[in-house]
Formats: sequence, structure tokens, C-alpha cells
Amino acid sequence: MGELQIIDELQKQHKFEIYLPLKDKGIDFIGVKNNNSVQIQVKTSIYQREDYYFFNLHKSKMVYTKNTFYIFVLYVLPGGKMMGKKRNFLILPSLVLQEMIKNESIVSKKGDAEILPIFIYPDEEGRKWIYKFKGKSVDLTNYWNHFDLLEKVISSKE
Repeated sequence: MGELQIIDELQKQHKFEIYLPLKDKGIDFIGVKNNNSVQIQVKTSIYQREDYYFFNLHKSKMVYTKNTFYIFVLYVLPGGKMMGKKRNFLILPSLVLQEMIKNESIVSKKGDAEILPIFIYPDEEGRKWIYKFKGKSVDLTNYWNHFDLLEKVISSKE
């Protein structure tokens, strides 16, 4: 469901063409616009225990390039809202995610260094999205519905 929401958003609101790879090796689909592309990995979660959203990342499947993005879909049931919105996405550039992992702002599961459990807590009062796990905390609000990060990569010419 999350992938369909992202594809819908990218096609209708941002005019991307979407291509699905034949094999999913850490990338769910490719968005193309202006003869440039972005690679997208989508992770989807529903609200857990009325407290947080939960995702697992596998280090060995992660792709790190300037045009690769991880989009966390903070799924809201039809008719519902979270933080005043029907659709909530955290759009993280893979290189930012890589740096968070490297500097241990985001940490592995106890007993399994391969797995990165991602717990995202909404703070409705402060209008923030916060990663929390094992005493670590990262404010991810700057990535909330921030599709212009994709647009910047598409519009940059190299």
C-alpha cells in the first residue's frame, strides 16, 4: 500500500515517470523526470500500539548513492489523519541515512548487527517525527513530506 501511495504522489503531484526493476535488490522503483532518475526504497508501517511506527532495515540490502532515497510511509487508515495529514512520508536521502548509521545515531538490533530497527514516534503537540531506539534520538521532521529533496537531485546537472 505504501509503494502505491508513493507512486501516486510522484506521478500526479511531481510528474515523475515510474519504472519497476525486474528484480528487487534494495530498490523498489525508479522515478524519472527531465532525463534524470532517482532510486526509491519504500518502507511502510501502520501506527503500532497508538505510540509509534516500526520498520526494519537490513544493512546488506542498503544502497547508498546521491540519487537513492528511502521513503518511510507512516500509513494512516482511510478516513484518518496523523499530524493533521492523510499522508505522511519521511523522505531520507540514502547518504544521510548512511551517515546516521555510521555515526551511530541509528543503531542495530541487539544480537543482530545486520538489522536496524527503526521506531518513529509522532509528537503531535510539537509536530515532530522522532526516531528513538536504545537511548538514541533523531529528529526526522525536516524529512516530512519533503519531496523537493527528490526534485533537487532531478534538477541538478552533472
